[in-house]
Amino acid sequence: MTATVRPDPRPDAFPGQELVYQSIQRLWSAWARRRYRGEFERVTAFALFVGYPRSGHSVVGAMLNAHRHAVVSHELDVSRLVLAGCGRDEVFARILARAGWFNLRGNRSNYRYQVPNGWQGRFESLRVVGDKGGGWVSQALGRHPDLLERLAATVRVPLRLIHVVRNPWDNIAAIARWHRLPLEESTAFYFAHCDVTSALVGRDDLLTVRHEAFIEAPKEALSRVCRHLGLPVDDDYLAACASIVFERPSGASRLFQWRPAQIAEVGRRAAGLAFLREYRFDGAP
Repeated sequence: MTATVRPDPRPDAFPGQELVYQSIQRLWSAWARRRYRGEFERVTAFALFVGYPRSGHSVVGAMLNAHRHAVVSHELDVSRLVLAGCGRDEVFARILARAGWFNLRGNRSNYRYQVPNGWQGRFESLRVVGDKGGGWVSQALGRHPDLLERLAATVRVPLRLIHVVRNPWDNIAAIARWHRLPLEESTAFYFAHCDVTSALVGRDDLLTVRHEAFIEAPKEALSRVCRHLGLPVDDDYLAACASIVFERPSGASRLFQWRPAQIAEVGRRAAGLAFLREYRFDGAP
């Protein structure tokens, strides 16, 4: 990777906040390990997001976390736990603790992900657990190519990979804006992630979904993801999730003055990737 972007979901509001957060999470997860050990035995799939920062995968993770049979944490960075040698119950408990903490915050980071009448931060019965942190996973895979094998051995259930893609010019512009990077650096960072994810395309356990599809037809797109995970859906759940989706893509590329050479470079590199080659630049102000 040419750069490391790790958006901090826990910005310090006061000195020592991170220490307090970690202490609470350890206590919460220790309780969850004891309380939900039986539920952990009934988990049938592990949902892992792979992809890019600012691609739109947060809203997909929030929808899954609102399902009565799933808990998907927001930006836990499960790869860090696996690489540190944590066992299955510790990983699952940390996911539950993180999801519970995020729910207490109102399921909000830079955007509010609260699904009306959803099960966020809790569950009826547990069948799917997972973590939404696609950019971090791709960075970790770039450094540790055996990460998925180590994760599968840890959780002892089938992995189900979710690969959310977005118009690359919009995605690159959103990274540049959010992390205050020049477009050239953001482009290099984005395609370094693509180098990792392109090697995963074709796996039976990976589903590629387009961010634009969730905006155009969220119920249909979410149904595909749930089928991939083995989760049942009903009309009320789909309608509640659809209600939090923006009416149109943000069009982040319009916020920058792209030089022709920059536009062409992104197009050239996207054309070599099957999951991006149909996208076109639409950044006219």
